[in-house]
Amino acid sequence: MAGESTTTEPVAGPRVHDIGAGGIVVVAAEAADVRIQGVEGTEVRVVAPADGAGIATEAQPGRFTVRTLRHVGTERIGFVGLKVGRREFGFPLGFRVSGTIEIEVPRDARVEVGVGAGDVAVRDVRGGAVVRTATGDVSIKGVGGHVAVNASSGDVNVIAAEPVTLEVHSVAGDVRARAPRFDRVAVETISGDAELAGTFAAAARHTISTVSGDVELAVLGGGLTIEVKTVSGDLTCHHPDRRDGDGRRRPLVIGDGAAQMAIRSMSGDVDVRPGRVGPPAPVTPVPPVAPAPPRPPAPPPVAPPAPDDAQDAGTVAILEALARGEIDVVEAERRLTLVAAPHEPAPGGDRRDA
Repeated sequence: MAGESTTTEPVAGPRVHDIGAGGIVVVAAEAADVRIQGVEGTEVRVVAPADGAGIATEAQPGRFTVRTLRHVGTERIGFVGLKVGRREFGFPLGFRVSGTIEIEVPRDARVEVGVGAGDVAVRDVRGGAVVRTATGDVSIKGVGGHVAVNASSGDVNVIAAEPVTLEVHSVAGDVRARAPRFDRVAVETISGDAELAGTFAAAARHTISTVSGDVELAVLGGGLTIEVKTVSGDLTCHHPDRRDGDGRRRPLVIGDGAAQMAIRSMSGDVDVRPGRVGPPAPVTPVPPVAPAPPRPPAPPPVAPPAPDDAQDAGTVAILEALARGEIDVVEAERRLTLVAAPHEPAPGGDRRDA
């Protein structure tokens, strides 16, 4: 469904403001796509909406704020969900996006964006970016400094032009990041993969946690010592500079091992390689083959056993608490283990004395 965007309130405040060097730009949108472009100079300029309809601005020394006014827009359907192993929990989420806010900011500015529903794109801003969104994808490219993203439903893509400190919390969506150097990494995903490529500074301890998702790590240079703990998942390393360890019984050492990283995954594989994250595999043409003879019809599938309602309720409650940020991945792992333990048959439990 789609509807025409309407508004009856005019813009309040200036469209252009000089925030000086190292200023702050804040965008608060209830339902809108946000695009921020870094430019030369010290001025902030509202590019869209062209007539200023539906937004209000506030100018202060060293700071510029843009917020949306309430009005009806285009309806979109999103999905918020969790997946643990083969179990999926989720629900569709309808929301309205009121249009697009486009702003030009100084390259050295710090941007802070909060969006209830809508995509966020930040380009060429070197002063750092903080983004919070309930529903929508986040794309941050050409950035530097401190980058922090909190996304409930949507993918996060970060491509840094300078060294960055990266903090990401994602409930339902993949996290993909590339940087010339990560000064510190703290990435947590609940239902989604984490893919990072770059060098890692030795001055900080880097962490990646996933509840249900794979971790792909491309070490482009320098050294890294990796400790991995997975409840259900495999660890593979294809890096030519691997020096020692397997990541489990002994830390996995790449190069001089100067930087430290801890990876924790409840349900997902860990892959360590050189080069970029996820290089496309070459496509080999498949020669035509003769059609196979017809097969007899397969027997009807066997219905799976009905799930245990009590166990389901306990699992859902734990995952919801994790999504709300009330517990971390470690505590969620401990609670899920306790919920599942009473339902696991004890060894030899079905044997009877003769």
